[in-house]
Amino acid sequence: MNNRILIVAATAVGVLSGAGGTYLIMPASEPIVRPPNDTEIAAFVAANPALIPKPQAPALDIPSSDEALAAYRKAYARNPLRTGRGEEDVTLTLGECNKSASGPGVSCVASIKRNASAAPLDRVIGFAKSASGEWVATNY
Repeated sequence: MNNRILIVAATAVGVLSGAGGTYLIMPASEPIVRPPNDTEIAAFVAANPALIPKPQAPALDIPSSDEALAAYRKAYARNPLRTGRGEEDVTLTLGECNKSASGPGVSCVASIKRNASAAPLDRVIGFAKSASGEWVATNY
């Protein structure tokens, strides 16, 4: 009986050492990473439509301060009711601009000073590009 216990004990030690050695020797498996295929992407988007990126709003084309002042002076000089005043000292400072709701171009809040000592007048002025690419004041 003593021999049987020794054989069982030796067999158990052999099995345990073989299994433990195999566990220690075998490398750990690395996960397989692959890009999703078209059907998986469609399933993800169907499950969560927020995954679709929103298109970017187009950039607003706004005149520079010099272009806005030139367009304002040109439009002001063409008005027969407003001629006769000296427009050389007029300064125009642009504020916030948005897409014009009444037509093409942009509408900008502008601060206009008739001369250096005058109080500024805040107005909404529209600007649009002509066919030649020059800025035109549409409402002033």
